[in-house]
Amino acid sequence: MPWRDWQDDIERQYNPRAWATDVEEMHALRGRLSKAARERLKGEFDIAYGDTPRQALDIYHAANSANAGSSPIVVYLHGGYWRVGEKEKQAILAEPLVQAGFPVVMIGTDLCPAVTLDQLLAQVIRGIIWTANNGQRIGGDGKRIYLYGHSAGAHLAAMGLAEDWKAHGLPEKLMRGATLVSGIYDVEPVLHISVNELIRLQPDRVAALSPMQHPPRHPVPLVLATGGEEAPGWVAQTTEYAGLCRKLGSKTDVISVPHEGHFSTIPAQADPGHPINRAMLRDLKAIAVAQA
Repeated sequence: MPWRDWQDDIERQYNPRAWATDVEEMHALRGRLSKAARERLKGEFDIAYGDTPRQALDIYHAANSANAGSSPIVVYLHGGYWRVGEKEKQAILAEPLVQAGFPVVMIGTDLCPAVTLDQLLAQVIRGIIWTANNGQRIGGDGKRIYLYGHSAGAHLAAMGLAEDWKAHGLPEKLMRGATLVSGIYDVEPVLHISVNELIRLQPDRVAALSPMQHPPRHPVPLVLATGGEEAPGWVAQTTEYAGLCRKLGSKTDVISVPHEGHFSTIPAQADPGHPINRAMLRDLKAIAVAQA
């Protein structure tokens, strides 16, 4: 695995907070932009899908969709290394999508160390099942889900691509594509850095929880993105996962956005013309017009 090439600098390479210099500034900006977006957008907020307060989701209904009821539903999973983060502070990412006619569901979960990573992933799966079973309420096709995630959320989305949805009573090809931004796809480095004090990942769970060991169950169109200013060790995970997905038949576009880092890419995506948005909307529009 390529992470071993950076063992001597592993904390900076695999802890984005240790590499970036704009963490608090970008978090504050994202919060302000998302608060304003949440007030502008039509939606339903804090809908329970599980039995704890954080097991709740937000629905952002599509604006003036010509494909109301038949569009794929975008499910977004936030980052925060599975130990911090709030769905409501991601609303800025929903706006370009709903304006283009695609409903968005943002899933919240409990966080480590209150739950294990296995339990957190199980909550994500539960939230996706709720979404698939409530397509009419959301305003999209619950049989066509498009996953979208940033950082640890990209990891969770990648695991969703590998899930056996038929075992949950859902269509075998429920997943129709994904945009994964700055994800971690081999979780072994987590064992060796400070964040694991809260994540508490155990060595015997690394293989089961690494998308590199669990690629997409079916070929789907993928957009895999990183910031041009991210740590090279972190970026290498995207490169490796992209190679695996391509080898197994997924059409995989890899985007490196110049002058953006791990945290600055989220507020930058307020722009509908951002390279990640353009690539994602291209794929979503193709999925929308394809036969269900």
